[in-house]
Amino acid sequence: MALFKDVKKPIIKQHGAEGSDVSSGRPAYVAKAAPCIHSCPSGTDIRGWLVPLAQHKDYGRTPEQAFEAAWRAILENNPFPAVCGRVCQHPCELNCNRKDKDGAVSINKLEQFLGDFAVDHGLRPDKPDPKQSSGARIAIVGAGPAGLSAAYHLARAGHSVTVFDAAPEAGGLMRYSIPRSTIPAATLDAEIAHILHLGVELRLNCVVGRDIAMERLQRDYQAVFIAMGLQKPAQLAVVPGGDGRAFTIGVLPAEPPVIPQEAPARTEPRVLNTVSVAIAQGRSVAQTIAAQFQCCAVQTDRPAKVIRSDHLNLDWYKTLPRFENREQPMTQAEALAEAARCMSCGMCMDCETCWMYCSKNCFAKLPKGEHYKIKIDLCNGCGKCASSCPCGYIEMN
Repeated sequence: MALFKDVKKPIIKQHGAEGSDVSSGRPAYVAKAAPCIHSCPSGTDIRGWLVPLAQHKDYGRTPEQAFEAAWRAILENNPFPAVCGRVCQHPCELNCNRKDKDGAVSINKLEQFLGDFAVDHGLRPDKPDPKQSSGARIAIVGAGPAGLSAAYHLARAGHSVTVFDAAPEAGGLMRYSIPRSTIPAATLDAEIAHILHLGVELRLNCVVGRDIAMERLQRDYQAVFIAMGLQKPAQLAVVPGGDGRAFTIGVLPAEPPVIPQEAPARTEPRVLNTVSVAIAQGRSVAQTIAAQFQCCAVQTDRPAKVIRSDHLNLDWYKTLPRFENREQPMTQAEALAEAARCMSCGMCMDCETCWMYCSKNCFAKLPKGEHYKIKIDLCNGCGKCASSCPCGYIEMN
């Protein structure tokens, strides 16, 4: 399915007259933040897995290979795509620039499709290299979305992680506050199994303060994360222990928690977006703990400017039907078609428009995925590349 209209794309390669400078401005690639990524609680690089998925043939991948690659890209931030695809309130779609053309990309359904694809095909996250083991032991109290997310990222970083929970099964609010009609038990169990596959130890029916003392955790582990009902970012303060004890993150309730019961099938799910928020907070805690071990501050990238639809050439994109069936899962063909609707806001997707419209041959094609190289010495500053770039990736400086 072609993304761009068939018109307005003539190949213009004739050279201008010598010395016919137009302006002093020169093109530059300036990456922008796509609004879907900017608004995602988990910070998932949505554009980064949508575009290669849509262009899987150009990357030499089968659809199945592309689905797996997209799933693994999501796992960089979020170990629960099948769960989030069912319960997240998808602010990514609310902010998607495509809504100003013909409707937002159905990112949430695509995420669910990829999570389910991985479960159905028995895919698993890559185990950490044993040679990269840090030797650090970390205890996490609470096997909900925040605790399990933190365990996942810490295990991937080479730390030894043990998760304690009072309940008979892991999952926290994903299991006990949201009905199985929304999150099937098999789906939740499979994504938790992905985390345990990394070597995370899980101790259930274990109440801290009753079955195991907090002092013992601080004695036996280098860090303790209290992830019991974590919903407020203010709870993420690091509390150093004295006399060589572990540092603690979070707040331990004064009373042991009541072991929750399975959510009844007809119960309406409560505050579903807390799942994706908790997952993001778990990743943030993992980064904080890693930084504590390395005696450094958490590294944060300076956020790029968010690009909005008024800085895109919407007319260059074809009007394409949106996947609207919210009750039934996507088919493989529907998933590929929906991914192809992504406009790659603020980042090159190799559409060749700049190369086609440059009369000075200033753009040299690079291998797929590396985009183009600008040969500034040939440029006369006409600005055709910037004005014709559909994605808003090129600026004249």
